[in-house]
Amino acid sequence: MTGHAGWICGFSADADFMEAFVERFTGQGRSARAELGRTFIGLCLDRSQEQIPPGDVPGVLHLPARNDAPPYRLMHAKVALLAFRNPTDESKWALRLLVTTGNWTRQTTEDSIDLVWRLDLAAGDVLARESDDALEQHRADMAAARDFWRWLRQQYQCRLLEGGAGAGKAQEIQGAAFAELERWTNRLKPRPNATPRFIDTRQQALIAQLASRVKTHAGSQRRNNLVLGSGFWEGGQTAGLPLVPSTISKALIDASLLTRSAKITLVVESDKCAALAEELVFNSMREAKWSLLRPLKADGDMRRLHAKFLFSANRQAGGKGCASAWVYLGSGNLTPAGFLTAPSRGGNLEAGVIMVADGLSWEPAGTKSRLTPVAHVLPVDWDAHITDLSALTAGDGPPVRDTRFIAPPVSHLVWKPGEMANFLAVPQDEDATGIVILGPSNQALTPNGSGHFLWDGEQPAHVGVRRLDQNDGASTVLVPVLDHYGRLAARPLEPIDLEHAIELLDSFPAVPDEGNTGDDEDPSALPDTRNPPGAAGRASPDEPYAIRRTMKLIEAIAERQTMVPKADWTSWTQRLQCVLMQLGTLPERGKLGQRRHDVKGPTKGALVEALLPLKINPLSCLREPPFLPDYVKRGSTEFLALDEALSAAEANWDVIEFYRLESRVSDVG
Repeated sequence: MTGHAGWICGFSADADFMEAFVERFTGQGRSARAELGRTFIGLCLDRSQEQIPPGDVPGVLHLPARNDAPPYRLMHAKVALLAFRNPTDESKWALRLLVTTGNWTRQTTEDSIDLVWRLDLAAGDVLARESDDALEQHRADMAAARDFWRWLRQQYQCRLLEGGAGAGKAQEIQGAAFAELERWTNRLKPRPNATPRFIDTRQQALIAQLASRVKTHAGSQRRNNLVLGSGFWEGGQTAGLPLVPSTISKALIDASLLTRSAKITLVVESDKCAALAEELVFNSMREAKWSLLRPLKADGDMRRLHAKFLFSANRQAGGKGCASAWVYLGSGNLTPAGFLTAPSRGGNLEAGVIMVADGLSWEPAGTKSRLTPVAHVLPVDWDAHITDLSALTAGDGPPVRDTRFIAPPVSHLVWKPGEMANFLAVPQDEDATGIVILGPSNQALTPNGSGHFLWDGEQPAHVGVRRLDQNDGASTVLVPVLDHYGRLAARPLEPIDLEHAIELLDSFPAVPDEGNTGDDEDPSALPDTRNPPGAAGRASPDEPYAIRRTMKLIEAIAERQTMVPKADWTSWTQRLQCVLMQLGTLPERGKLGQRRHDVKGPTKGALVEALLPLKINPLSCLREPPFLPDYVKRGSTEFLALDEALSAAEANWDVIEFYRLESRVSDVG
């Protein structure tokens, strides 16, 4: 299967990580995604994070927070809900849930020790009428993550990926895969009494949910060991046991899930442990016989612990097995805002999982044992004790964070190409009265009588927008540009030849990649080297073979078109229209490799120029039943989408009035 659509949230992310993520997710390189112009990942980060500009990571759209007063202190949860599907069989799809302790950054992969939990459900698992307890648990987990995402999306400007009925075809194309992801998750129907392992803090702090979830998933036994790991710890305390670990242990003792004499172990980075480095706090832990351990690392490993976890189990004298074990992993640090305080009272939005942890041993149990040592799945070094206060330093406190990325009144701008000039427009259902739209030289644009903004230059991936009440030096939000083909923040279309047109059609829904353009290059600025400049505009040397070449194109379209799954039909009509326009006339481009103001006017492609003297409309036959999948019937929504795309191409080729290639079938066959 290939990646279809996904929602990702985290405190932070960067372009390097997301580029690697979306390339693996889609199987498509940077230049292919830049040409496709489709959003695969909707990314929701804390509002303090700088915007990843639209088009910088083709296929990923960093969504702005709706306002500066969300119902939480920090958006700190780290959850991905992803959809995959078979490219040719629409009945074969799958959902993947990722819950991590790390952010979506290059630093996470290179410098941090983090944990991730993954759950996969295929379509058959979601739709199966008969299920066992394990499958019901998986459904409950996935449904809980679905509900979390439905709530979280309300805090972000997601309308571009959640277009309503009146949004128009271009916006519908952007949101189609996300609508399908929503339909698939809607089919999750867990048992009413099923308790998910997935946990979040929309309503309650993690501490308020901990004991009940442990009892449900791991049983009500008392355990005699509790291990707490975190990359960040609470600050501001100068005496007594650390507040968060002691509150957690007390909650478990009060719920009869931990013995009063249980061994408490904290796993810390010794140079950034906040209040744990205070002398009186350290002495209190020593008096209570708490242990401090460093995280497990290989020799020379400079990574730092960033994972947040709790692990509790029984340890019998002389025994190696972890009895009645359970684990929590997630985004919540062992700080009041991360673990003790609900968002409604100033806490963070956090998410994680609480689950049974079977099959573990405290220490390696021999080569024949089926048990996995705890240190193989959690970064705990049982031999790296910290016994001297001088080994600890508090480190720096949390940085001051300013709001950086808040949604403007418009979610995107629409590209309006013309033969003599190009324009930008505000979407039909959005209001631009409170914003300033900035031009290529960062100047404020003035709308014409139609409310369109003249754009002097090629189709941009994004346009700067600031609020009308801000001064000229205020920071701007980069709003993505949606073109009339339904492509978002995409590089402008280039003229192509017949062979490349057929390659684009055959590879649908993917785009054939031209190779890696390099990390620092803008794919929209690269010259197209498939043909020499002007090749698409001059007459082809094999002009007498125009009919043969046109039939080759029609056959290629028909062969692919009859096999397109229903779920991909709108995207197919978009691809078909784009390819036909690239063979014909691109109003926003002149000759290949030249800007529109450098030439007298747009030029038709060689194939279309050679076809015109024959006065034939070869595209009309693509509406005939032999050229259509079974589900596309004349008058249906699918047929109208195809007719719209073909009509636009026929007008572009100037063949509307020519003889049509249609079947002439008599009543007697």
